[in-house]
Amino acid sequence: MRLALERAAGNEGVAVSGIDEQTDTRSTGTASIDMSSGLPDERDFLVAECPDIPLWSENFLFTLYDRTADVAMWLHLGTVPGKWTMWEDRVLVMLPGHDGALSLRGYHHTAPERRPAGPGLEFRQITPWRRWHVSFDGFGLHTPESEMLAGVSRDGAAKPFSVDLDIELLTPAWDARTAASLESGAGDMDSHDWANEHYEQLVRATGTVTLPSGDAVPFSGYGWRDHSRGARDQSLLRDWGGHVIIGCPYPSGRGWGLSRYHASDGRITLEGGYVFVDGKFEHARVVKAPRLKELQFGGETLSVALEWSGGVLELELQCERALWTSMQRGLAVGKDLDGLGLMYVINHGRCDWDGETGYFYCERSDRLNDLAPEPYYGESSNQ
Repeated sequence: MRLALERAAGNEGVAVSGIDEQTDTRSTGTASIDMSSGLPDERDFLVAECPDIPLWSENFLFTLYDRTADVAMWLHLGTVPGKWTMWEDRVLVMLPGHDGALSLRGYHHTAPERRPAGPGLEFRQITPWRRWHVSFDGFGLHTPESEMLAGVSRDGAAKPFSVDLDIELLTPAWDARTAASLESGAGDMDSHDWANEHYEQLVRATGTVTLPSGDAVPFSGYGWRDHSRGARDQSLLRDWGGHVIIGCPYPSGRGWGLSRYHASDGRITLEGGYVFVDGKFEHARVVKAPRLKELQFGGETLSVALEWSGGVLELELQCERALWTSMQRGLAVGKDLDGLGLMYVINHGRCDWDGETGYFYCERSDRLNDLAPEPYYGESSNQ
């Protein structure tokens, strides 16, 4: 498998285009911190050639929220398993003023020099582990809130939306494989059918979004990103019980996050958490993580607890925005309680930590019509 970062025209290899790290002189406040957590830079690059592994795929995700603009976005790019040169756009947008959601799925055989990109969504790496640029220009299916609450969205009016954002990565990478192998973690990556490499970082985003009204509004918000690689076989979700991912950065520079996945019998298959304070990144044990047991649209409070060297960090998260999607229908917007009722719910909101307010991202899934037992650690767990 050959990996390369395109540094200048004519360099061998195709990966993520962008300026050379040495030319990016903007201050990040994290210049002396190893944002890779010891991972090689190749882990942050785009793979140039597909490994000889069936259904192998590479996926990138940015999730962003600006409370003032009242806009939240879930922006995903990935190669289509089995069709290496084809990229899939997945765009989910929560519009301001409870105007509902926009959703888009598009496919494109993207030229190497544009990757990672699809028909309208494009990510550009500026500095490994530190900076990206995200842009989108297209149309999305508009689903009013009343329709989302009533059922799965159907075809209807498409509305324009565009994004032009600079992304600053705020915390070192949390690597799922590393976390699972530690005493504070649980499970493993090898038993999962969606990837065998996965890491996450908290982010800040600044720029402009143009709403369906045509108004261009400033965007200054926080969020989360991930990067995954490996075979991705969505047909194997039959043993999927559910999961939760949460990340919350703060203006002071600190932050925390967690992930937990469980099988249909409740067994925890992957788990880990982290705390980042005063420039120090530390893996943490997940003491409490919220499950998706019912659909709530407004005013939901989520409880989290992480054990680290500073003690047990107990937090209450106040959800401000929610988006319901059907995991069993490819993340179609809306309520879908057919069959297993496998739902994927996105929340953004606020979380206070010792008087400082941060804004979190949360995604949860569960089989609402066939809930697994409460998550537990298997015999081979580190716990």
